[in-house]
Amino acid sequence: MSLLVHYTLKSADDHTALSTAMEALVAGLKSEAIDGLAYQCFATDDPTKFLGVLQFADEAGFKAFQASAAFATYRETVTPILAGPPSTEKLQPIADTRG
Repeated sequence: MSLLVHYTLKSADDHTALSTAMEALVAGLKSEAIDGLAYQCFATDDPTKFLGVLQFADEAGFKAFQASAAFATYRETVTPILAGPPSTEKLQPIADTRG
């Protein structure tokens, strides 16, 4: 399962705060070592818009991510600076250079 997550900030002034929160999330997820999880975060040309790409090997990995301490801390940190809840789209893989 793969997801594309769109984040929109209330203000461009919060760009650094979200970047820092995403870096902390990734560090936390690395330390939790959830099997089959890959997560990448991207800034866009618009300083109020960010993207996240999550890949899970299976449903268990998705549930472990949702229950992780790193994700809980991230949500608490970024909720006040987001313009609204992130929107999420399921992605269907077609081709991949990694395998």
